Amino acid sequence: MKFKRLIIVLTLIIAMLAMTACSDKATDSTTTSETISETTQENTQETTVKREIDFDAEGIATQFVDKFTAGSYDAVLADFTFSDEMKGQFTKSVMEEFSKQLAKTYGDFESASGIESNEKNGYYIVSIGGRHANKDLVYNVVFSYDGKISGFNYQEIPSIESYFGSEIQGASEKEVTFGEEAFKITGTLSMPTQGKGPFPVVVLVHGSGPNDRNESIYGNKPFKDIAEGLIKQGVAVLRYDKRTFTYLEKLSDPALVADFTIYDEVIDDAKYAVEFLKSQEGIDAKNIFVLGHSLGGNQVPRIAEGNADVAGIVVLAGNVTPLQQLILKQYEYLLGLDGSISESDQKQLDSIKAAADLISSDKMTLDTDMNDTLGLAPKYWMDIRDYNPITVASSLNKPILVLQGARDYQVTESEFELWKSGLGDKATYKLYDDLNHLFMTGEGMSTPNEYSSAGNVSQNVIEDIGAWIKANLK
Repeated sequence: MKFKRLIIVLTLIIAMLAMTACSDKATDSTTTSETISETTQENTQETTVKREIDFDAEGIATQFVDKFTAGSYDAVLADFTFSDEMKGQFTKSVMEEFSKQLAKTYGDFESASGIESNEKNGYYIVSIGGRHANKDLVYNVVFSYDGKISGFNYQEIPSIESYFGSEIQGASEKEVTFGEEAFKITGTLSMPTQGKGPFPVVVLVHGSGPNDRNESIYGNKPFKDIAEGLIKQGVAVLRYDKRTFTYLEKLSDPALVADFTIYDEVIDDAKYAVEFLKSQEGIDAKNIFVLGHSLGGNQVPRIAEGNADVAGIVVLAGNVTPLQQLILKQYEYLLGLDGSISESDQKQLDSIKAAADLISSDKMTLDTDMNDTLGLAPKYWMDIRDYNPITVASSLNKPILVLQGARDYQVTESEFELWKSGLGDKATYKLYDDLNHLFMTGEGMSTPNEYSSAGNVSQNVIEDIGAWIKANLK
């Protein structure tokens, strides 16, 4: 099934990670338009450009999209330079079929507007908005650094205006920098333009993987949604690009990989963010809250532990079950979505279980090959394998809010129940029946396909967060 080509797990993704999201689909060698769209889709999430290029990527991409949407397929093939893989797949017949599917699904193409350039996993990506009769899309033209077109795909987006508009309405925003010298972090501090400060503020802490400040996944930007909603409620927000996002290439150094821990990935930079906010004009330093999503939710008790500057914490879909065991549960769910487990599926599950068992045992040492530990160095696992967020959260003398989507397959409702039973009346809880891991609405069993459709974080969730913060101000 297609589901099995779109496995997205709650796991750290850095350059050397063997078990990356969507890894299976990239090996598909068919020449359908769907393949052209999907084979590089994981390379299109928003990323800060880090490398110089010596070709006019935006100019070339604009011409490419203009000719493709005009149906000038012969010109597309004649006027542009493609990678060897693309040459074999991106034929005239594929483009014709691709265009038919787009028109059938989204209506006729009307116009192009909006452009941005980013880098991801060694590719340079130019994204151009495409307005269709029934839905706005973003077309992504993927370049290798020799100037060749190496991929072409699209994403659904809520609107061209919202996707390319980086500023939040009703907010005064500024680019900020903080953190340790070797890994300086950049972000956006958004403050309400209405109302009288100083304002309470929330630091948004990402889930696993090299996330940008919006925690972008395909056309979804959950952290931007949360920031927009909280600004309307008079709460300032700090979003930042994660260390594994900004320094992805640097963190592929084997020496750094071997020494990498959850403190490097999540905790330290969140603490630096809190410290930074204390001195910012217009910020109420007594009311700095930290919101963690997914892995960030799991670790947010540690961020607040012993930190008198944190006024309270919010846990969005944070796991309690150790990560190595959670990954196995996720794979069991995803590989069983079609109602069966094939022989190859079972081999994969057996391999993951063996790795999870090794991680959980005293047989894993610092010298254990990380190919046997789910692609992560033993030192990383040694820090988190026995960590229990409830134990740390129970020791906090701070307000705690725990929110969960009942349709979340990555961090399930059973994790929410663990928070409730472990913390009791020390926290406030809310479960949302129709929300997935991104706190976006859906129906039926949740699948990875949901993430490729653009949506927005539920307004109910954002309003609940804002109301809770204002009820717990010092």
